[in-house]
Amino acid sequence: MGEEHRKYVIGFFVVAAIVMIIALVASSFQRLESDEIGIAYDTIQKHLGSDVKEEGLHTGPVGYRFIKFPSVFKTLEYTSLTCLNKDGVPIVLDVAFQYLARPSDLNRIVTEFRDHENYVTVLRNVGEAALHEACSQFNTSEFQSARALFTEKVRETLSLRFNDLSSDITDLQVNDITRPTAYESAVRAKEAARENIQVAENERPRLLTQARTTRREAETQAQIAINKAQSDARIAISRAEAEAEAILNEYQTEADTYATIIQRQGLTTEGFLAYMGVRAISSSKNPVYAGVKAPAKTAYLGETP
Repeated sequence: MGEEHRKYVIGFFVVAAIVMIIALVASSFQRLESDEIGIAYDTIQKHLGSDVKEEGLHTGPVGYRFIKFPSVFKTLEYTSLTCLNKDGVPIVLDVAFQYLARPSDLNRIVTEFRDHENYVTVLRNVGEAALHEACSQFNTSEFQSARALFTEKVRETLSLRFNDLSSDITDLQVNDITRPTAYESAVRAKEAARENIQVAENERPRLLTQARTTRREAETQAQIAINKAQSDARIAISRAEAEAEAILNEYQTEADTYATIIQRQGLTTEGFLAYMGVRAISSSKNPVYAGVKAPAKTAYLGETP
């Protein structure tokens, strides 16, 4: 019984030793993916390797691990980042770019920042500071009129600061620049006014031509009206003069006729009036009743004075 128990104990320790050996051997193998690079770190000896490893299966001391970093560019984004511009006006930025830690400086990066997570935190803070710096160098209107210049300034500032952290940047994109609502409204109103002025200036020659044409037409119509009025006036004057001349001629004819009658008949004034009264009564179509004295005689021949 004791011998059998001893065999079980020995077997147990043998199996445990084999498992331990397998575990130790397995822990000495570490894999890096195709988008990773890393530096070996001996967790037992607390020793950081100097060589940068790339993708593949790697061996090392028992219990070591890789401190991994991306081997390809990764994106950093800043959405709704508020900064103050040169005028002290708050500007909201939406900026994105890609960064990559330099493999040649990876040992120093790990020594200083420990791992990729801490490194990215520092990069993000430094990037935000760079955006604030670039933002402070432009006034409000330049964010629209000199947007390309602002983008280049952001690139320059980020590159300078990230260079100190052994990181390269690429593919910078300033996706959006939002100015205060009141300022945007003022800008839109100004642009609308400028467009209206431009439209008015473009329309000015046409409107001037139209006004001149209308004026000429009005002057022509006025001249026509004046000419017509003058013509009508001349016609009216001529007609009035003709009628007056006719009336004068008629009266002159009658006067001549009456003078001839008076002369031929030898009538006095009273006799002529009596003669005219008789003619008036005789030419009337209706009976005439008049309570007047007998008309004077037209002749007094044969009477004794």
